[in-house]
Amino acid sequence: MNNNNEEKAILGVDFSMGRRIAAFVAILTIYFFYCYNFMVGTFVRPTLINEFGFTLQNASSIFAILSFGTIPGTIIFGMCSTRFGKKKTLMGIALLFASMTFLPLLDPTSYNLWRGARFVTGFSLGGVFGTAIPLITELFPQKYRGKLAAICTSTFSVAMIFAGQLYGALGDANWKILLWTAIIPPIIGVILVFFLVPDDSAHMKQMREEAAKENIKINYFEMYKGKYFFIGLGVILLSGANFVSYAGYSNNATTYLTTVLGMSAATAGSIYSLQGIGQLIGYNFWGFISDKFGRKAPLIGMASVSVIIFFFSKLGGGDIKLFYVLSFLLGISFGFSGAWGAYYTELFPQKFRSLSAGISFNGGRIVSTFALPMVAGVAATAWGMKGVFTIVMIVALIGAVIWFFLPETLVKNKKEETCLNENLK
Repeated sequence: MNNNNEEKAILGVDFSMGRRIAAFVAILTIYFFYCYNFMVGTFVRPTLINEFGFTLQNASSIFAILSFGTIPGTIIFGMCSTRFGKKKTLMGIALLFASMTFLPLLDPTSYNLWRGARFVTGFSLGGVFGTAIPLITELFPQKYRGKLAAICTSTFSVAMIFAGQLYGALGDANWKILLWTAIIPPIIGVILVFFLVPDDSAHMKQMREEAAKENIKINYFEMYKGKYFFIGLGVILLSGANFVSYAGYSNNATTYLTTVLGMSAATAGSIYSLQGIGQLIGYNFWGFISDKFGRKAPLIGMASVSVIIFFFSKLGGGDIKLFYVLSFLLGISFGFSGAWGAYYTELFPQKFRSLSAGISFNGGRIVSTFALPMVAGVAATAWGMKGVFTIVMIVALIGAVIWFFLPETLVKNKKEETCLNENLK
């Protein structure tokens, strides 16, 4: 898929490995608190309901609207990246979601202020994946990209653990302090990115000029021309299969264990928590595999999801130990998407890398928005929870098949790798 010219364009070609890692840490700081911002509802929802008198429906709608903002944000900030560069765009995004997280503190009893602020927050969060991951991709040789993308993806699990521990320590009474932990760190990340990450504006200008010579504009319409239309559609469907299978299982697992098999909430919760631990490991495991054996190798994990859920649905209420094992293994399998940031960036020509990763990943949310309510509706039919799991298994298998027919992007160019390795010493 990629040719040699595409692999040569890497930011900061004179950077040592130490400087590249410092730049990666700066980007990762913003990425971590992008993930962390999704946990804000955990911090403030009880206060909105118990102290400010919001209804449960109102409180839920405030945070549900965040997801609706991510799709337009992905598209708009992708275009900003092509015009202003990914570094400047990422900095602007972080400042925007930090300020929008702060805004409700000015009038925390206002439903409309919360709702508007969380929508704009979601809009800005939608641009993070598509700007941060391509920056990392262009900072490092290909053999590191899968692992680094997986580290970024795995921070979502770390953010959940961190948020849970912090909320447990401070509690509802300190909700404002908890909110500030989602406001100040991204600003620190912006400062780090400003000083440590090389500016890609000149590189993006060069890409626009080269595209103009070919009478091409860097936009989504051009990106999806020819064979890339089918590749683009394939990765959006692949991402959609990921969101549907993951949420379809995760949203119903504890309900199945408690209402169908009669387990206690404590037992069901402890079984489910092992999935999170396994997933944290899985992201990085499959990231390593993708750098070693190819970007398509982790589809084994996606196919394994179906197999594990099948056995999960066949166990009885007394098979507690087996449930623990399967939940952990399922988490590892669900980590198959860890290297998608690198893969989705590499699937398209270099001039479109500012656009490809974000829309390829977040475009799957469009699929899940329509599919998940239908999956949830199956639980109310005669098929019940096992019907839901059956659909999840089928969707995961379909995703693995789609992935199998997508191109491989891991390229081994010995001459180029030797040159790059000399620069990294």
